Amino acid sequence: MRIRTILLAFLPLLVLFSCNNSKQVVSNKKYVPFTRQLQQRLERDNVDLHQLQFYIDQGLIMSRYVGNEKAQVNAGVLKFENGQYINEVIVPSFTPGICEDFSNNRLMISFEKGNNDIAFGPGTGISADDYVLYATDWRNGTALITFDNNKFRVHCSTCDDVAIARLMVKKSEIDKIEKKSRVVEGRTIGN
Repeated sequence: MRIRTILLAFLPLLVLFSCNNSKQVVSNKKYVPFTRQLQQRLERDNVDLHQLQFYIDQGLIMSRYVGNEKAQVNAGVLKFENGQYINEVIVPSFTPGICEDFSNNRLMISFEKGNNDIAFGPGTGISADDYVLYATDWRNGTALITFDNNKFRVHCSTCDDVAIARLMVKKSEIDKIEKKSRVVEGRTIGN
């Protein structure tokens, strides 16, 4: 009877660990999602989004096929005349980025120097409040984005669907943001 009780106690743990998927959403307690509500709060408190450090919670792999046309890669790294080639750009999860531009609820986040920003904005459905990747041509967990003035097919390296990749900020940075206010004493005649 006692062995049966012990086995029943450990059964939920066994089920939990057996259902563990290695491509689950990455969770890190140091970070919080950048949401529409947080953006509005920061705007009310006159916090400059250009001074806030951003991160992406999932790894992204962007790739594009370059066929037989003449191509060049920035900074003279590769010159291409004929043949085939795939240009792949990897953004690991929790890579730091900065806000290059913000307009119409769209944040342009740059993870490296140059004209290489990625658009994020409020999502839809389940992620309606979270800032997620802005893209087009969604299919099979991938999407099409513009990066470095080219179209790239992006997929998630740490999850099954790039649609769940969220923009994050460090919790400690949000905790540091304080609203400074004071109460005026008023004035009386003669003062």
